[in-house]
Amino acid sequence: MIDYTYWLDYPQVDRTKKVASLVHRELSLILQHKVSDPRIESTTITEVLVSKNLKHATVFVVGGGTPESLQTAVDALNRARAYIRRQLASQTSLKYTPSVEFKVDLVPERSTRVLSLLQKTRKP
Repeated sequence: MIDYTYWLDYPQVDRTKKVASLVHRELSLILQHKVSDPRIESTTITEVLVSKNLKHATVFVVGGGTPESLQTAVDALNRARAYIRRQLASQTSLKYTPSVEFKVDLVPERSTRVLSLLQKTRKP
């Protein structure tokens, strides 16, 4: 007899990772080729987190320039969410196309700050 109990938790986690990877790849292509807003030219998607029910995606972005210009780019992306979601739906064959929400990724700033603090403690 085959034990299928391990499928109760595993596919859900694996499925969210696969969908997040697909959404990340397709959104990158959409932002490069289909969205022509000069405010978002220097933004890069760093991470996509998909909810367990696969209906919501949080997209973290970074960009060159000032924090104000990055926030302007995120605001522009959030205003274009409906268009971006329609493009995502046409590019993928998901049962439910997740709604997307763009946020500023603060991890690079925090890691740079931590590294600079570590370097200061090493110097006598």
